[in-house]
Amino acid sequence: MKKNFLVAFIITLCLAFIPKVFAFDDYLLHTDKPVVKITSSNADIITANVLVTIMNEKDTVIIKSNQVGKAVLTFYFKDETIEIPVNVKKNKTVFKKHPRLNFIKLDTPPQIFQIDLPPNVEGVK
Repeated sequence: MKKNFLVAFIITLCLAFIPKVFAFDDYLLHTDKPVVKITSSNADIITANVLVTIMNEKDTVIIKSNQVGKAVLTFYFKDETIEIPVNVKKNKTVFKKHPRLNFIKLDTPPQIFQIDLPPNVEGVK
């Protein structure tokens, strides 16, 4: 009896110290002009990196949520600076909308759709 209690106590103690893990959303951000620099007010909560391609347009950014919390992403362009407040929650990441920035969620399951068949024409089988 004591042996079973001791084993159960040790397992419970181990489970109590295992950190909770959440799957956060990752995003692609597309802008209408090149991004010069990006900073995060708290890199422990959210990070952003410019995606450099062969064409070197620098208009796409990869945004990675790391943990729950609030932060501000600052995007520097040649002629302006845009600050976007971000709220990372357990089940979603919320960005303040801006007309020049387009957020695209990565790992979105494909939409299943069905193509309707054409109407049955009389005399044709």
